[in-house]
Amino acid sequence: MVHVEEKLCIGCGQCEQDCFPQAISIKNGKARWIGACMECGHCVAVCPMGAVSMDGAYDMTEVLPYDAQQCTVSPKNLLYAMKCHRSIRQYQCKAVEQAKLERIVEAGRYTPTASNRQDVHFVVVQKELEQIKALIWEGIDRLIQFNAIPQYQRLLQSLQKKKQSVPSKDALFFDAPVLVVLTCSSPWNGQLAARSMELMAQAEGLGTLYSGFIQSGLNYSPQAQECLGITGESIAACMLIGYPKVAYYRTVPRKPANVTWK
Repeated sequence: MVHVEEKLCIGCGQCEQDCFPQAISIKNGKARWIGACMECGHCVAVCPMGAVSMDGAYDMTEVLPYDAQQCTVSPKNLLYAMKCHRSIRQYQCKAVEQAKLERIVEAGRYTPTASNRQDVHFVVVQKELEQIKALIWEGIDRLIQFNAIPQYQRLLQSLQKKKQSVPSKDALFFDAPVLVVLTCSSPWNGQLAARSMELMAQAEGLGTLYSGFIQSGLNYSPQAQECLGITGESIAACMLIGYPKVAYYRTVPRKPANVTWK
């Protein structure tokens, strides 16, 4: 629920103008919450006097003042970092610090979601990863058994044979120490959150890899879903995280953009 401190409100109307569902209005020179709120928090952020707050699930001590210097990222540097980003398939046998993982989740938490649903469930697996990996491999076995992804059947069979002949050479998890699974009611929300988390992981000196095969294995492993506490939830993305075991010395070539300017 939105609250307005009348003593602080100057009736400037900024909150009313920025409220998409029109849940706040200026009455007699003061802002008034009139319901139908999607709890986006824009009224909190746009108020120049700090007169607006929200209760319930929201902790107002987390609200930070805007600092232009900290928010400014050079377009040139950002684009350069994105060009240098690589999907990592070689990881060090090194655990990822809890503080870094928490900041990565925080980046996902602050990613905008459709209708401000904030419906993403973040499951971060590190301590129990070996157990979960075994269950996901059982799901991969079922994928192969039912030929569930015909276009990748031979590749999956190849990965399975490699795993059976040399268990230490896991071409599905690549020795990554962390698996992040994101579930949500709207797939876009989880995928957008995953992208924010990927960029944050890069800033933390970590590598990442999206894995559709792990996601498919999870979908075919009720036991893994139960262990992760996601039974009945829709998986939006699966991402490996860890310290890269490989260094890249330049960007890679890309085809010209297929763009239409009008």
